[in-house]
Amino acid sequence: MPTSLVRNWRLKLSALGLSIFFWGLVQTEPLSQETFSSVPIVVEIGDTTWTMAGAPTPVTVELRLGGPAREIIRLAREGTSVRVPVSEVGSRDTTIAIQRDWVQLGQRTGVTVESVSPATLSVSFEPAVTRSIPLSMRLQGELPSHLALSSELGMNLQAVLVRGPESRLLGLDSIPLMPLDLGRVGESDIFTLAVDTSGLAGASVVPPNVIIGVRVEPMIERVLEGIVVHAEVRGSGPQFSVDPASIRLRLSGARTLVTTMDLSLLLVSVPEASLAGMVPGEERLVRLQIDGIPSLVNAIPATEVVTVRRPADPPEDIEQDPS
Repeated sequence: MPTSLVRNWRLKLSALGLSIFFWGLVQTEPLSQETFSSVPIVVEIGDTTWTMAGAPTPVTVELRLGGPAREIIRLAREGTSVRVPVSEVGSRDTTIAIQRDWVQLGQRTGVTVESVSPATLSVSFEPAVTRSIPLSMRLQGELPSHLALSSELGMNLQAVLVRGPESRLLGLDSIPLMPLDLGRVGESDIFTLAVDTSGLAGASVVPPNVIIGVRVEPMIERVLEGIVVHAEVRGSGPQFSVDPASIRLRLSGARTLVTTMDLSLLLVSVPEASLAGMVPGEERLVRLQIDGIPSLVNAIPATEVVTVRRPADPPEDIEQDPS
């Protein structure tokens, strides 16, 4: 025999025996049949001039799979789907027969699709349009009590490109982001929020995420004493008296905003419209109006309602009879 065959013959014989053992082990692995319920359907449209008008019917199917038990267990753990390719749209309403090779099995050796139920699905198509749609922000929760916003929330984008069914997008004036939970904010930071497309089945958004900048500072309070309450009517209208004539005003907000506030812009007054129609001697309870407060600063007056009085007209002089 050739020398190359007999060299290390014991080692080679052991490797051959081990290979035969593992081959036999695989061949004798028990086969199994399992039912996978609620397997999602994903429709992939190759015709870019069309899009789905809504979710397909049904949105999920039931699969009957067979094969080695170990492979089926792994597939159940990782999950699967049915990807339906549509290379060309022939009509708005289409019924498609589901093919077994559309089931995503990965590289599972020996796993076969024995049945798909239901065997068909219905899909409605619409012409696709692309629009630039403004974004709207949604907030939930509250900042921790020791923090306050020091500037308006900033977005790196004001609008996104949305591609989807014409009937859904033409009447859309804005598209919301997923809510930003202020309760998660502990310091100035940036947050990535996804565009909420839950009401836009069949639509795609570019980009799908937006960056939000949040700037916060320690919350402080500042008390202003003796703020005069103004009650005036433009022109040469009547004069009014106010009780109380001055109030205390408590400001709260981010430290920088409160400490740098321009007090010359502050005006506490009685709205002129609230004084309309007052006759001499009349008193009226009127709610105060506060102007000149920066955005994101809260102003809380010691009282929100004051008493306004229009003085009575002076009596006319009575002429004396000379006789």
